[in-house]
Amino acid sequence: MRLVVVGATGATGRNVVRRAIAAGHEVVAVSRRPMIEASPSEQLSCRVADVRDAAGLASVFIGSDAVVSTIGPDRNVSPGDLVSAGTVNILAACREAQVSRFVMQSGITVTDGSDLSFWDRCALRPIRLVYRKALADKRLAEAATQSSELDWIIVRPSGLKDAPSMGSYIAGPRARIALLRPLPFSDCADCLVRAASGEPGWSRQIVNVGV
Repeated sequence: MRLVVVGATGATGRNVVRRAIAAGHEVVAVSRRPMIEASPSEQLSCRVADVRDAAGLASVFIGSDAVVSTIGPDRNVSPGDLVSAGTVNILAACREAQVSRFVMQSGITVTDGSDLSFWDRCALRPIRLVYRKALADKRLAEAATQSSELDWIIVRPSGLKDAPSMGSYIAGPRARIALLRPLPFSDCADCLVRAASGEPGWSRQIVNVGV
């Protein structure tokens, strides 16, 4: 499978690239700036493109089987519209390049709370107040994704941390995960690659991933 990873220099994106290569996929790593630390190979090619340029993205996506977006703002308190505007352009580029599958990394804090425990719903309230602008941006991105005709999957991880893979995690549509127990980036990446590979029962679903 030829997999495009948009936001490949971010913490999750780098792990998606590694996991996809380990799974035997051909990977196109897309970032705004050259990936100096990456070594292109038969399985990996690196491309520079901006998510605010749909036409530029489409030229990169041609010939691919799936696109995974791990884009996110540098500051969650003042995020701007990077995720929503970028996602709209990625969706347009997928249509232009005839890529049918799109996987979007979102976050569990976008949930309405019905798939969380009572105590996690209580903890969610102050988080929403602090990060209300980032959540609003992600909600717009999710809405654009859900209204598209693509074979989409939205992955909502719990908080993420830089730590070794746990080797196991919980993932699935409306899966009950712990809001405040962070998941290693590598395990989130594994879930995103599973989604891009066509995990049964995940098509056009919101998938929670955590512990």
